Amino acid sequence: MAANVLTKEQATAMLKAIGFDNAGRDFTAAVKGFQVGWNLGPELKDDGKVGPLTSAALTMSFARHKAKKPTMSAHFSYLEFRCKCEGKFPDCQRIWTKRAHVRRLEAYRASVRETITIKSGCRCPGRNKSAGGAKNSQHMFGVATDIEALVTVETRRKAKLFAGLGFRRSSRMVVHVDSRDVGGRNLTNGTPLRPTTWEYAT
Repeated sequence: MAANVLTKEQATAMLKAIGFDNAGRDFTAAVKGFQVGWNLGPELKDDGKVGPLTSAALTMSFARHKAKKPTMSAHFSYLEFRCKCEGKFPDCQRIWTKRAHVRRLEAYRASVRETITIKSGCRCPGRNKSAGGAKNSQHMFGVATDIEALVTVETRRKAKLFAGLGFRRSSRMVVHVDSRDVGGRNLTNGTPLRPTTWEYAT
């Protein structure tokens, strides 16, 4: 094996350290989850294989983890997006947030100039059902995030970053953003220019 390619054992240990607690039971799924979300360099091919590029990327994320720095992008870590089912459902792939959505979250963070707290990221079908999520919830496709309320839906709509915006009826503050136009089932044809919006009762 080439010196610049991690062994399966090395890659498994690194994946577990940055949040992929499924790396031992479903190594390929964990690698793909890492690849589809990585935003600290050029886009990785999501083939589930640990070749030279993925090895270098994973080594970088692991080093940043040890240095207590974000592991997925400049300001976000994989662990923040992990499904909250805690591995209750065997088919849960744990983390599969897409690169394009994370890039939009980074742009959102830059626009509000504040830390973005992730309340919920990925949801496996079992978790989504138990949480009362929509049948075609964008959380299941790795392109949705529930966030701390920071700006109004009017402000966020004008920013033209997300294709889906959920907001609280009482305050009109955005608590859900998604990129349904780049992944999942875009049944509403939402786009950043014309985002689908809806309100939550609370």
